[in-house]
Amino acid sequence: MDAHLRAETLWGILKTNLHRQFPLPALAAVALMALTGLVFNLNSLEGDAVARPLEMLLVWVGPALLATVFLPEQNPEIRDVVRARQTGYLWVCLLRILYSVLAVALLILAFTGIMRAGESRVLPYHIWGCICSTMLLGALGLAVSGVTGNVAGGLMACMLYYLASYGMGRKLGVFSLFSMSKGSMQGKGWQLLAAAVLAAGALLVMRRRRQI
Repeated sequence: MDAHLRAETLWGILKTNLHRQFPLPALAAVALMALTGLVFNLNSLEGDAVARPLEMLLVWVGPALLATVFLPEQNPEIRDVVRARQTGYLWVCLLRILYSVLAVALLILAFTGIMRAGESRVLPYHIWGCICSTMLLGALGLAVSGVTGNVAGGLMACMLYYLASYGMGRKLGVFSLFSMSKGSMQGKGWQLLAAAVLAAGALLVMRRRRQI
């Protein structure tokens, strides 16, 4: 397949997935963003208070968008059709991950923009830290759901990690989801690196198992 034909094929796959796979996770992510605004006061926040809505609830945008990357293939018929195509299923997964990651970043930017409009003192490290933690939680769900073939299992793994961060954050060190809320910015870069390793590792395992 030449480069032009491959580009056209990938563009067609992208449009199909944006139309069929993406709407439900995107709706869930937007609903979580709206819920965060309802649960937390977003106006005139400063310091650690800025981080609380971001780390306590908005981080679930990550699992909503990333842990559901393999959701259509929960249906065996759809799975067989997708994997029988000339363009490898790996490319489909990569495209889904890329637009989901972009959506996570855009939603966080939009949410922090709303906070700024409410005169909260949102600093660049709040945005960076939220993106890193959201990607880590989402990548964990993606990895578990991909390797096990069970999206519900991926979301359960996210919940367990969230509860572990809440109950024993100090033991998790730099991988605690709530470090900004406790006044620390240490480790957020490591969280983003861990997210990339989890996603890549899951795809590698699935490739070796011939799941993709």
